Formats: sequence, structure tokens, C-alpha cells
Amino acid sequence: MILTTQAAAALARIARASGVRAEPQTLIPAEIVLELSGEAVRSRLCTFADASGREYCLRPDLTTPIAQMVASGALPVARYHESGPVYRLPPRGSDDPVEHLQLGFEWFGNVPSPAEDAEALAVALEATQAGGVRSAQVRFGDVAIYHAVLDGLPLSAQWRDRLRRGFFRRKGPRELLAEAGNRANIADATARIGTLGAAEAEAAVMAELAALGVEPVGRTAHDIADRLREKAADKAPDPASAAAIIDYLSITASVADSLAALRGFAKMAGIDLSGALETFEERLALIAKLKPPFWRDAIFSAEAGRRFEYYDGFVFELAPAEAPERLIVSGGRYDGLISSLSSGSHSASAIGAALRADRLAEGARA
Repeated sequence: MILTTQAAAALARIARASGVRAEPQTLIPAEIVLELSGEAVRSRLCTFADASGREYCLRPDLTTPIAQMVASGALPVARYHESGPVYRLPPRGSDDPVEHLQLGFEWFGNVPSPAEDAEALAVALEATQAGGVRSAQVRFGDVAIYHAVLDGLPLSAQWRDRLRRGFFRRKGPRELLAEAGNRANIADATARIGTLGAAEAEAAVMAELAALGVEPVGRTAHDIADRLREKAADKAPDPASAAAIIDYLSITASVADSLAALRGFAKMAGIDLSGALETFEERLALIAKLKPPFWRDAIFSAEAGRRFEYYDGFVFELAPAEAPERLIVSGGRYDGLISSLSSGSHSASAIGAALRADRLAEGARA
């Protein structure tokens, strides 16, 4: 795709801070995207199978294939910038094109810091302004604070993991908690046996089966006891914890009021968020020094970042105030992605941003 004047100006600003240009592959194994974001994204992918039946897709973004190249060792850990077409099937009823031009950067390898977060945000917003956008709204958040909220509540390991993954999925934390609240308590026998030790639980299962005059089919008494103990340990969040999670996800505040709003929530919920909020406060101070465009009217949202499952820290997006769903820029920190893509054999901190060239043009006309 040929860069427009606006897109070329935006990319030039990105390139000054972003090392060398990356040229990611157009075709990638579909399993990479599906493992990161779940089957819910399949309806948006342009997929096909090769002769052996392995499924591939046209890249839905530039971040994933570049991160895969770093995770495999095909690219060294460094700062990169990129531009090129990406492919996503539009939602039903949308007139968005299947193919559009994306610009962006991916910075790998530095120790994650509020200073790098602030720099990445400033580069992305300055590139957008260089591309001609005159009026837009910044929405930002921090997935790490959500994780800290979950860590600070008395949740089972299963529910903590479920709520972490649910943050990014169609059935989000609110829906998961609502379902848990509506679900009946587990049966008395399950609750009683589930609290026993392994040997005692197995003996109790055998006694129950004997009393019923039945024999286990397909599973042993040991297997049944293990499953009952697992079920009993998987306790739904208590009402106070569920309410705290919903209260957190409901937080929206101006950038000026965001820190006070988060501190107020932590105090009311009785959760120690001091570590996460110290990082948040330092980041805000560093951003204020850089004075990036559009930032003065930025809005904090606890739910920012839900569109992309690999984000695990600071996140930001920019869109017209009158059309918040039409993102011009999306970006954030994804420090766990390289480890995930390499099955733990490599790791590197990472932060990046993606700009839609066609929406830069829309913003320039606003």
C-alpha cells in the first residue's frame, strides 16, 4: 500500500524513536492468534488450510507476527517500527474494509518502566497529530491495576485466573460474576466430600456409591473424589469481592482525578494497591512533563484495554469523541507476550502502538 502524505508524516515521527523497520510475514499460523485471544476472534480472521490441514490466516495486526519473530529468534530484541496492510473481517453490519493500512511501533527489551510508558504514549499521540488529526479523545487504563485488585481479594486460584482471562473476552468479568451469583450451591454431598483429604474423600465416594448400589463407570472412585475436591475448592467470589470487582470496573475519571478515584476505591474496598498506584502516579507525572497532544482531556477507564488480550499493563487508545468505537490509535504494554509465544523459552518486555491510516485521514478532515 502507498502511504498518503498524512500516513508518511505519522510514520516519520514513529521512526525517529523506534529503531529499525520490521517487515513481518503476511501469513501466520491461525493457532497463534487463537491461543492469544480465544475462539471468539475466529469470525474476524481471514483463514484457510494448507494441504496438510494446518490453518493459516492473513495477519490481523502487525504486533503479533513481529512478536512471533522476536520470540522465535528471527528478530533480535530491539525497537522496531512498521507499516503495512492488515486483514480483519468487519463485524456484521459494518462497512469497514477487510484490508486497511496499519502503522506502528513495537519496543522490546527495556526493563518496563513508567518512563518508557510515557514515551510510547507521547510518540503515538505526536504521530497522530503529525498525521493531521486535530480533535480526538484519549482513553487510558492499566491492566496491571486490575490484576492487583484480583490479587488483593480472597478469591480461589481458579476464579482469579477465570477473571483475568475474562477481562478480554466477550463474556467479561461482569457476566461471569452474575452467572456465579445465580448458580445454585453445589450439592451437600459434593460440599461435604470436597472438604476431606484425598484418602478420606475416596473412601466417602466409595461409601456413597455402595449405599446407592451402583458401580463407577468410566471413572474410578479416586477420580470422582479428586473432581469433587476440585469443585469444592472452586468457590465463587463472595458478595463483597464480587461487588469490589464491579466497583473497580465501573471507575471512569478525568486524568486529573484518576489517581484520587483509584485511591478512594482501594480505601473503600480495603485492598492494598500501593505498589500499582505508585507506578501509576509516576507515569502520570512523566506524561505531564512530555505534554503530548490530546492528553489534557484524557479519560481513565478501568475497562480500557479489553479489545486486545495480550495487554498486561498500561494501555491507551485515541478515537473521535463522537465515535469512540472508531479507534485511530491503540497501544499498550504486553510484557508477557514473548514468553507466551515462545512457551517460556524467551522473555522480553514490550510496549507498542498501532495507528489506522484510513482513520488518520478521517481525523484530519474533522
